Amino acid sequence: MLYRLRIACALLLMVLALLPVRGMAQNLDPHQLYERSCGRCHEEHAREFVEKKLSLDDDGALVSQNGLKLEMFLKSGHGGLNTEETDIILDHLAAINRGHGLFEDKCRICHDRAYELARLKLFIQDDKLVGRYTDRDIEAFLTHHGRLTATEVPFMVETLRRQLQTTSK
Repeated sequence: MLYRLRIACALLLMVLALLPVRGMAQNLDPHQLYERSCGRCHEEHAREFVEKKLSLDDDGALVSQNGLKLEMFLKSGHGGLNTEETDIILDHLAAINRGHGLFEDKCRICHDRAYELARLKLFIQDDKLVGRYTDRDIEAFLTHHGRLTATEVPFMVETLRRQLQTTSK
């Protein structure tokens, strides 16, 4: 009886030990994931990779230069990503594609990369993006900062917010 109890406890501890690992994958930083899994062969940053080598097909899916859907390419084993990592990379590259280099064109003249700016200078409070040192509402601030148009402000807020929501924990 004691032997079975020890085996059951050992199995329970093994299962519990695996639970945090599964949850951590959801918090993978897409920038680090790209550098680790894609950057070995694709030396350019993700934005440059998207601009040079990817486009959207008629269905809105990312496709490579040879017309292959990136999702199928990655799920077939390219890059050695698991399913969850593939989804993270696809979301990341699609968001970059939607941005059309907006941050690069309007913000990089004064600021670091978007993820560095967001992680060092911003935080989310009461579901609003706020300046870490100024407590300033960033959406309101951007209406008169960075030469952004009224249609670009919400996209930039979402871009910066996404950087904080994908931070590794």
